[in-house]
Amino acid sequence: MIVSTVSQQRKSDLLRRFARTGQFDGQTTIRRENLLRSLSLIAREPAPVTRAVIARNTGLTSATASSLVAELIELGLVTETGPAESTGGKRATRLEIERGAYLMLVAVVRTRAVDTALVDLAGRIVTSRRLDVSGSMEIATVVDAVRELAQEYESRVLAACVQVPGVTAGGVVVDSVQLGWHDVPLAGLLEAEIGVPISVVNDVDAEALTEAVDAGDGVIRLVVHLGEGVGAAVTNGGTLMSGATGRAGEIGHVRVIFEGARTTCRCGLSGCLESATSMSAMLGDSYTDELDEHDTSLLATTPEARDRMGFGARALSRALRIISALLDPQEIVIAGAAPALGPHFLGSLRDEYEMYPAKGTALVPIRYGRPERSRYLGPARFALAPIFGDALPLAEVR
Repeated sequence: MIVSTVSQQRKSDLLRRFARTGQFDGQTTIRRENLLRSLSLIAREPAPVTRAVIARNTGLTSATASSLVAELIELGLVTETGPAESTGGKRATRLEIERGAYLMLVAVVRTRAVDTALVDLAGRIVTSRRLDVSGSMEIATVVDAVRELAQEYESRVLAACVQVPGVTAGGVVVDSVQLGWHDVPLAGLLEAEIGVPISVVNDVDAEALTEAVDAGDGVIRLVVHLGEGVGAAVTNGGTLMSGATGRAGEIGHVRVIFEGARTTCRCGLSGCLESATSMSAMLGDSYTDELDEHDTSLLATTPEARDRMGFGARALSRALRIISALLDPQEIVIAGAAPALGPHFLGSLRDEYEMYPAKGTALVPIRYGRPERSRYLGPARFALAPIFGDALPLAEVR
């Protein structure tokens, strides 16, 4: 049975027991880890999971496994779904994740719009809204949009994540050229309004987490986002490799063009990767991140755009050769609005990348991102990570 409401006390209890940043004594830490192991087994195991299966796979006693399951049920995370197949004795009860009890609130902030959504523990979108903005994006506009949606589902909202273009660290928007925001303590502002843990993630990291939904352990993937800006992210399995200060992947303003063809970037320097490879640089000033795929594709058909796309592919290939030699990823994904550029750009990029292979390195397959996946999945996973780590994969997308 899906729980339609969850008490604030229960939610607070769950956060206290699971929050990774909390301080625990040894006994509580072991209990928490066993709860997460049990939860992960129930979420990931393809075969029916019972209390006996948990005991067998974790090495815990039957009594301990039953106690853990009872706590997960009481917290609204697990539900019993009926008898399992008989193995000769009394039929055990199957366990599944309670997908509908809790929700993650996601806000995707762009220069001219705020998209908000509620996502359940199966990755399904419960509701979504768009707020179009004329003029500059104000911080208060984002706060109001998040608060309005949270108030309607207050008892079920477990955590929230705000996705923004730019550099983020520890819940702060450190620098967003596109939004014109600097050192904005966005997580703190929103937590004061809606009273749940808030995460802030940059758009490239969120997209990389979406791409990593089906990644196995140890699969290293490099994701490059092309839009009005350029950025990158690296995942190892389903985990984001964020770097020492949370700024891994800020490659847009690395200088890669030294010949006379370089142009001045909006950051004020010349020869930056973004000045050649951003969608705006390749498609012209008519491009914005608000354009749909059809209109973006039309911009890519002009002879001028084709010439600029060729130049952009060469610039990007230089960066990819260096990054892939360092990381040795299984694949490179060109995401953001890039799929609208079509097979011509991807083919040019592959040709440029393979033209001068570095001795001792492996050629890495390059593909476009998968825009059919929900844009809210990555931020929702980011919101869950401080509470559950990788215990809940949030991999079902509908």
